[in-house]
Amino acid sequence: MNKYGHSETEELIFNALKQEYGKIWEALDEDLVQTKIDSSKKLYELAVDEYRVNQSAYNYNILITAMISLQYWNQKKTKLFTITEDF
Repeated sequence: MNKYGHSETEELIFNALKQEYGKIWEALDEDLVQTKIDSSKKLYELAVDEYRVNQSAYNYNILITAMISLQYWNQKKTKLFTITEDF
């Protein structure tokens, strides 16, 4: 555990997301973020179902991965289209 109470697995997953897609406040296209949210929700639902059937370490880690991914994408800032933007 680090000083924030996160495990090594959680830190590894979150750092991989930050490295690939940037920090939470770094905006990405809204369509990409929504696609990632939808994918993360599906992964989370699948991970919960698998963990209910078999509470193995592997399924636990997949569940943690799904939860962190879903949280990351739900908090990710998006670039919004505004009428005042120049074309």
